[in-house]
Amino acid sequence: MANKTASHVVRLHRYLPFTPAHDQIYEEYQKSDDTLNLPTKALSYLKLALADGARIIVLTGDAGHGKTHLCRRVLQDHLGYTEEEARELINKACDGTTTIGPKKGSDGNILRIYKDFSEPDIETAAQGINVAWGSENETTIICANEGRLRAVLEAKSAGDGCRALQKQFRMSFDDGLVTRDGIVHIINLNYQSVASTDEEGLIGRTLKEWLDGRRWGICQDCDSRAGCPILRNRNMLSAQASPTADQRRKRLEVLLGTLERLGTVITIREMLMMVAYLITGGLECTDVHEKKRRKPLGWQHRYAYYNLIFEAPDEITPDMLARIPVLLALPRLDPGMRAIRKLDEHLLDDQSLFEPGSIDLAFEHRVNDGVQSIDGAFGIDQIIGYPRNRNERRVESAFIVSVTRSLRRRAFFDEAFEEGDEMSWLGFEHGGDFLAIVKGDLPAARMTKLKNIVVRGLHTIQGLQTRSNETNLHLVDPAFGKATVHAAIIARKINISKIKLLSKSRTWLPTGGNANKTMVSAVDWLEREIVIRVDQDAGDAAHFALDLMTFDCISRAAAGFLATEFYSHDVRRIKTFLGRLAESGSDQDQDIDLFLHGALRTVSIDDGIIQVGGGY
Repeated sequence: MANKTASHVVRLHRYLPFTPAHDQIYEEYQKSDDTLNLPTKALSYLKLALADGARIIVLTGDAGHGKTHLCRRVLQDHLGYTEEEARELINKACDGTTTIGPKKGSDGNILRIYKDFSEPDIETAAQGINVAWGSENETTIICANEGRLRAVLEAKSAGDGCRALQKQFRMSFDDGLVTRDGIVHIINLNYQSVASTDEEGLIGRTLKEWLDGRRWGICQDCDSRAGCPILRNRNMLSAQASPTADQRRKRLEVLLGTLERLGTVITIREMLMMVAYLITGGLECTDVHEKKRRKPLGWQHRYAYYNLIFEAPDEITPDMLARIPVLLALPRLDPGMRAIRKLDEHLLDDQSLFEPGSIDLAFEHRVNDGVQSIDGAFGIDQIIGYPRNRNERRVESAFIVSVTRSLRRRAFFDEAFEEGDEMSWLGFEHGGDFLAIVKGDLPAARMTKLKNIVVRGLHTIQGLQTRSNETNLHLVDPAFGKATVHAAIIARKINISKIKLLSKSRTWLPTGGNANKTMVSAVDWLEREIVIRVDQDAGDAAHFALDLMTFDCISRAAAGFLATEFYSHDVRRIKTFLGRLAESGSDQDQDIDLFLHGALRTVSIDDGIIQVGGGY
């Protein structure tokens, strides 16, 4: 046998933004024989809307969400063109100036496609919307980022079509509806998730396609296969090669889903770049051959996918890494940085979690004048350096830290634990509660307990210290400044029965409406937020959305302490909401409630005489 070069590894490198040939990142330059045609909900909904006679379909979202890809797939699947023909039409006939009919022998709507609404000037784009609004024999598909779309809809030449779109676009953020009349559809791809809670998210589908054994057959005849970190990554994440691969892919989805729940938007383009990087580590086959020739073992662990996620190898500079923005955000969730005693004892003392001899757990440590090989499967007991000075102690300490972090990261992907517990490994003690709420269908007792936690947290944020089983949410009057633990004026109290904790989508479902018209059915959906809904006496309700960080802030505050500097942004948002809530239900004629030394007292003023009632 001899060293081989896998064409699939070369293909993956075309998705890396720091390699010379990164054409695969952009739809317009992709090669038809190497296209990754991921099935998405957005594509299914788009074809359904076309079949139902939509007149205007707006695809809005950041660059990289797949707007151009969706247009190309529609030309194929709806109008009957081949992939090569559809790609040529995308490049030559999708500026909105021409119409595209179905291929001879095929059925379908006549389409007018704006693949980039930033190309025409704002007034021309607004006129295009007005024309599309009055066209009954064709469907216009508009691809625009949110800022550009808002600017066009507010143009001076905006007509009935622009005003109708603008109204529907604004209302979609409140009720989540994609369409109201079946004529105009607005698909907001910023809600699209790469780690949706369906059976398999976009990242899982990508890994399944790219790690298929047929693409890696040549590697079995390569001399370097036993020491190749690229092949090792493939085998660890492929269900065809590892029985725990499905779990590892699910943990990847947990990581990306957690980032999205913290407010990070991850586009499909970013996800594809990240997956290509996690598999290859930026290495080509020739790089692996050369590294293995110089040193058979001891370097591969730097290119293990679970290390690449959080820590780049030396040759990947920060500037290169910044071209895949999601990789700059992931180190915040690094499980290798968190010491969990039970886990560390299992990893470092029990020594039964990993199989010996894995190349991703082979480390080399320079000891005095020699080099010592370490198998991480046996923990850190093999690291015996006998340091003779401060510098050698520092080197040994850094090596132990490196090995320990690597073991913790791999354990995050390999350990079996109950769903939701993995959130505590990522630093979110109350993350399991967040997931339980967004999934819904909690027993009444569990939901009541979670509401009590939220109410206690909101009290602490206002400066109140109340009983753990308080059944009312007390709102400090914002007109009297900051409350203290000793005294505060209470503007309003709300019984806990009027407070609901719901997932975002449950607040969107229209009463008596069609749930299939909501954003949940139009994109690969992930519940990013939960909503505190407070039912008002007038029959309406106040809503406050909490992402994972804000929910963690409130839940931690329930214990009686709050790191105000760390959560300063979240605290300001929460206090603003509580202030508005207090003002909306205040009654000037009612007695004044005073929170004093842990008890509520009533205060009345009679002919200038202040009377304080008993505590309750």
